[in-house]
Amino acid sequence: MREDFLFFGHRINRSSWLSGAFFSLSVVVILGLLIGNLVEQDSDNSLVVTAALSVGLILGGFIAAWRAPRAHIAHGMLTASPAVLLAFAAQFVRVARGIRSVSWLSLIFVCLLAISLATLGGVLGGRWAPKRDSLFE
Repeated sequence: MREDFLFFGHRINRSSWLSGAFFSLSVVVILGLLIGNLVEQDSDNSLVVTAALSVGLILGGFIAAWRAPRAHIAHGMLTASPAVLLAFAAQFVRVARGIRSVSWLSLIFVCLLAISLATLGGVLGGRWAPKRDSLFE
């Protein structure tokens, strides 16, 4: 298996991307699925879980961009892809079980927010990366 792959013309380092994506996905699974299901939706603790999920996505993008030799923004953006795929899979399971409360518009909004947060982490990681290459190369 090659170490790099192309994503819209940018070379993505597989190990850098996987380390950030694994961190983001583990935060989403642990906080979102396990702890998030135990917290009431209308309580103040749900805001804490949401903030922790946001910070986890930012840190995942940061880790990927920090370890990447180039294309920091693309590395950060791609770290949200496993979490987004998990969100769509969970909603498809809910639809298959007959739960009609699935709001596809809110799911799309949450996915775009997750990608934006991971991209912010990629920008920050590229800014403070030890090797200062261009953010767009």
